[in-house]
Amino acid sequence: METNNKYEELKDNPALKNISKEKLELLLTYVTQAEKLKQSEVMPYFLSITKKAHEQGISFNDDETEIILNILKKRMSPADIKKIDMIKNLTQVISRSQKK
Repeated sequence: METNNKYEELKDNPALKNISKEKLELLLTYVTQAEKLKQSEVMPYFLSITKKAHEQGISFNDDETEIILNILKKRMSPADIKKIDMIKNLTQVISRSQKK
């Protein structure tokens, strides 16, 4: 998929309809870079981009994070996908318990 197609795919995603152009560009950069990585590099890459975004004062909501993960999962090993899914489930449980 070309970069322009990726941009359109992200831009046209209903979950991202209210995303800022800055965040959309950042997402596109992440996705483009992730496609160049080996399977074993994707999980550390995701953790590093999350940290870098946080340091820049940028945070992604649940929908945005889900989109990033779904794209990156295409390049992850089954073991890493399982870890991501387990972490997601755990954070959802914690989030629900904090809302009570």
